[in-house]
Amino acid sequence: MIFKSDFIRNINFFFYKKKHLIFYIIIGFLSLIFELFLRKLIINYISSNEIILHLSLVSGILFAFYFNVKFNFNVPKIYLKKSLIYFFLISTCSYLAQYFLRNQIELRNYSFEEARILISGSFFLIAYFFHIKFSFRETRKVGVAIYANGYEDIKTIFNKIGPYPDFIHVDIVDKTMNDHALNPNLSKLEVVRAYWPNHSIETHIMSKNPLSLINNEILNFSDIIYVHNEIENKTEVIKKIEDKNKIPGIVLHSIYEYTNLENLISNFKQILILSIKKPGFSGQEFNEKSYELIDKINSMKIRNDFTVCVDGGVKSKIINKFISEKVVSGSEVLNNANPIRKIMSLQTLARYEK
Repeated sequence: MIFKSDFIRNINFFFYKKKHLIFYIIIGFLSLIFELFLRKLIINYISSNEIILHLSLVSGILFAFYFNVKFNFNVPKIYLKKSLIYFFLISTCSYLAQYFLRNQIELRNYSFEEARILISGSFFLIAYFFHIKFSFRETRKVGVAIYANGYEDIKTIFNKIGPYPDFIHVDIVDKTMNDHALNPNLSKLEVVRAYWPNHSIETHIMSKNPLSLINNEILNFSDIIYVHNEIENKTEVIKKIEDKNKIPGIVLHSIYEYTNLENLISNFKQILILSIKKPGFSGQEFNEKSYELIDKINSMKIRNDFTVCVDGGVKSKIINKFISEKVVSGSEVLNNANPIRKIMSLQTLARYEK
């Protein structure tokens, strides 16, 4: 029975990992149908074959891009323009290669439409590889929060969410930020790494004096280590993280009013917005003031120099209301009747509709 359960889980995860490719192929086929339908529709009104070809091709590319972004790849709004440029260039190069191939192959027994579908199908995987590497490289990632404070069982959490999150977010909180915090169990970092060996592990230290917490467990088993802007000895803390070739991130808490934001974050590649009022308490509502802080950061001239992660109170109903490359969800996922489906829902909900 256990073997059967594991087998089904592996099969489901296989199809989950391939879902982008499956949807890409379906959308690609529909875009071809749309392109060829449009060609037949306008061929009686436009005499130039070149205009017909170019117009139908561009329409097909835009069709494919729109539906891939709408239903397949959750590209944040700030990257849509770049994504469209790459998509258009790759799709055009793919078509030119197909055009050259069609002229080299004897296809007299096929109509234009049949030859177009036949040759395009052979290029789907090649084009998909380049689109993944360039057009849809920037997509919103969803992480699940785990507290390293003694009361959460890592194995139980893994059985709930499996490998479905894009990354694992480990929260470490001490009494300097939360009077009710349990003593951190830093050995859990090694356990987290063991269960998710291929995932990015992002550790958020909620402490006013993180130097006392940053030890080998955190440094060895974390990829990104976030510390709060208000901490003591910030320069020393950042150096200690960088000396271990780990990535330091800065936490901006939405309860504060920040001036000179650009100077605060200019030296960091990873920015975390803590979007709840009290650090270290799970299940809080999203702090409305977070929207203003996120908007200020997204409007900066240096915005493309860093990645934004929003952490705290992130739920399906509000995830569309802000722009970020990453989000972290804890109780919304772990307390759900179907945690895996909830993760997939958050990964899919990428529309910005403020």
